[in-house]
Amino acid sequence: MIYTVKRIDEDLDFGCEERPKGMPVMAIVTLMNSSGEEIKIKAEDAMLYECNINEGDKVCFDVNNKLEKVALPN
Repeated sequence: MIYTVKRIDEDLDFGCEERPKGMPVMAIVTLMNSSGEEIKIKAEDAMLYECNINEGDKVCFDVNNKLEKVALPN
């Protein structure tokens, strides 16, 4: 299934503590499917930069359940 990245927010929810040492910076990614349904997932912020995933992009989940940018035909 293909989703549109609706929003990317930094995950700041660590309870009363700071982010644990050595834990990667995470983002909350809001995705919307073609029916308009939204889901929120956590993804590593560095992976989003590596894959150049931004708000408005089309994405899907790969076989390892990781986000992957969809190349749209010209």
